[in-house]
Amino acid sequence: METEKKTGPEGLEGKDPENAFALLIEEHQRLVYAVALRLTGNTTAAEDITQETFIAAWKHLKDFRGESSLKTWLLRIAANKARSYWRWKKLRNWVGLGKGEGAEDAPALEDLLPDRAGDRPEQAALAADLERRVQAAIALLPPRQREVAVLRAQELTMAEIASALGMAEGTVKAHWFEARKKLEVSLGEYL
Repeated sequence: METEKKTGPEGLEGKDPENAFALLIEEHQRLVYAVALRLTGNTTAAEDITQETFIAAWKHLKDFRGESSLKTWLLRIAANKARSYWRWKKLRNWVGLGKGEGAEDAPALEDLLPDRAGDRPEQAALAADLERRVQAAIALLPPRQREVAVLRAQELTMAEIASALGMAEGTVKAHWFEARKKLEVSLGEYL
């Protein structure tokens, strides 16, 4: 007699939980890492946050209520982990345990995405320069505006961002409006 498999979050029903979760990781790992990297500007922290996000998701998968998509649920966990990272970093620096250094240089966009420049090194260099400037401009934004800008750059809708960050959609729109104004000032020559 075949045992009935437990139903869970959308896309994982009727599948072996471990295999289904491995597929979930495979599908969303790059996005979670990219968001964590943008929020922290630190590759080591982004790797840790990505790992911690999926560990937390695995532990709390049974608590997923389906009020949002799995993607926005994972991004909410990642955003919360990034907030914890900044709180701990601030605390460590305050008590003198931090190195007092700024965030390490984040890799260029082409390091995160498949090579699309091909045989055009000058375009790759321009793209890398633009990515560094965009990353620096985003890093200067206040935390909530930075979170909204990073998630918007991942092509999430305002409703998905609101769900991922636990904010009202109007609040997200206000943060996005302010972030865009600041980014336009910082990156005016590139727009």
